[in-house]
This record gives sequence, C-alpha cells and structure tokens, in this order.
Amino acid sequence: MEVIWKQHSRPASQGTSDDEEALAARTVKECESIINSPQKVNFTYVAEGRANAVFSMTENDSPAPSQGRFGGTLLRVPKATLGVTPCDYKTLQAFHENQVEDRVGRQHLVPQALIQISAEVADMLHKTRNKADKSEIRAGHAMLIQDMSASAGYSVLEFKPKWLAQSPIAPPNAKRCRTCAREAFRNHQKRGKGQPVSTPICPLGLVHEDPAVVMDTIKRLTPEWPPLDQTRLSEAFERGGILTKLRELQAKGDPDRALLDTPSDPDFGLAMTLRDCSCYVRMPADPDKDVEIKLADVDKKNWEEKQTYWQDSHWNLVRNGWYTCEEQVGTPILTECLLNGPPPA
Repeated sequence: MEVIWKQHSRPASQGTSDDEEALAARTVKECESIINSPQKVNFTYVAEGRANAVFSMTENDSPAPSQGRFGGTLLRVPKATLGVTPCDYKTLQAFHENQVEDRVGRQHLVPQALIQISAEVADMLHKTRNKADKSEIRAGHAMLIQDMSASAGYSVLEFKPKWLAQSPIAPPNAKRCRTCAREAFRNHQKRGKGQPVSTPICPLGLVHEDPAVVMDTIKRLTPEWPPLDQTRLSEAFERGGILTKLRELQAKGDPDRALLDTPSDPDFGLAMTLRDCSCYVRMPADPDKDVEIKLADVDKKNWEEKQTYWQDSHWNLVRNGWYTCEEQVGTPILTECLLNGPPPA
C-alpha cells in the first residue's frame, strides 16, 4: 500500500495514469482479501475514539513486521455506539473525495481507501480491543489509511489546529478566540474535578502575520524538538500553506450566522469538519528530506445530531463570559490568547 499512498499524496493536478489507477484498485482488493482471511494476517490494536477504532496489520508470511502489503498502513473501522450516529463510511469516503480533496488539496490529506470486512473479522477486531465500553465492531465498510506514526528516522507531531479564525458570532468585545474561550471553560471543568490543567496554545499563532509569533507557537507545540527542526517546521508550514488554506475555508464556510441559521449548509459542514481535524507532521532526521504535513479525521459531520451541541456550546461561551474573560468563577482561568496581540517578549 505504500506505493499507493505516495501516488495519492500527489496533487490531483498532476493526474494519475490508467495503469496507476488499475494498480491502486488491484492492490486495495488484494489487501481486502487478505484482511478477510484471518489466517493470513495479525491485527494489533492501536487506538480508538468515540466513533472509530484503529488497528495495525502484519501478514503472517511476511519476513518482518515492516514488510508485506500493509507497510505504512492502518485499518480504521467504525464502532457501533449507543447514542452516536456517525455517517457511514461510504458517505465519508465520498465526502473525502468530492468535497475535502477538491477544496483542501489531495496532497495535504492522509490518503484512505474503502474496503469491507466480514463478520468474522469484525468479531476478531472487537475482541482485540482493550477497551471496556459497550460499543462493538460490526461487519461492513472499513478504511485502509496511511500510517503517520513515528518510525525509524522520523519524529512525529500530532495536534488539532482547531479554529484558526475567530467565530463570526463571538461578542465584539471578546478577549479570547473561540478555541481559547472553549479551552478556558474546559480547564474550569477540569479544575473542579481536581484534574491538572495547562495554559492552552492559541491557534491564531499558527497563522499570525508576525513570523516570530508563529515560531513561538511552534516552540510551544514542540518543546522537545531541537531549534533546527522547529525552524524547518515553520518553513514547511509557510511553504505548503496548509494552515492558511484551513483558515480560509473555515471563514468562507461560516461567514456570519450559519451556526444558528443554516447549520445544514454544506460549506458550513466543511468548515466544522476542518475545525476538528488533526494535523500530522513527520519530521525526518535527515535535513535533506521533506517535512511531511497531512490532515486526518476530515470526516463529514452529522449536523442534525451536532447542531444542538454546537449551538449550546456557543451560547455557554457567550452568556457565561468565557469569550470576554468575565467568567464568574472563584479562581480566574489563565489563557494567553493572541486575539489581544502577541504576549510581551
């Protein structure tokens, strides 16, 4: 699959030959066949969220775990969870190909391929999980996705860019951006439960006009990285333009009162998807190699299920002073939001 991932990581404008398309289709079918032959493959649990679980795979006849068709590849499967109604994977794949790739650019996305898994495999995967919630994995559509985790010669950063522009319906006197307001509220909740809290990193710093502010934000995201790699990441963000593109699409899809008046609008749905996606950075130790930056979790949102939650979250931040730093809590919540300008040097 690694050859396919490289092929699907090229800009769509470069085109794909008929032979390449045929190879991709054949390879995906072969992988699907092996996955549905449990005696030929071993599954290893990696992680899961509210709606999906992820596994790595190794062919039983591979001479080493890094070889075989599943090198650089993970299996993502949906979870059947009470109270959660995510979009089905076929719809998600169509959204990925027809909406996200066209708007964001295929080269900026973690590539994925749709397959199906049998009931036998679904049961094996369910038993492989080490989670004790009441969800289950069922037969049906699944996805092969490129593995963006750390590997020999690469260090990895994963973060959520979140809202890269202020909410258009935030109070005009706001002192926090949407993300910092939300994180202040969440830190208040954590503090009430006796959990540790940390000052949130303002996402506005990632797209700030001052390169020094961008670099300071990157240093906070990568405190363990050497200065050279932090500079390489800053240059890669500037050169690739992915975060600027995200900000533009978020603002274009939510120009005014879409959250309150037209949450079913497709452009607003894409904006909300891009406010909740993950960004993966693979930093090569070799300075002559390119830094890899790709977005994942660009799933279509079920707006009918989400709209009440989105709207309630907005009104909570507005009415309880989280935007304006006027929250009525015993101990003030510290944030360093760049909505008020960069912090003093």
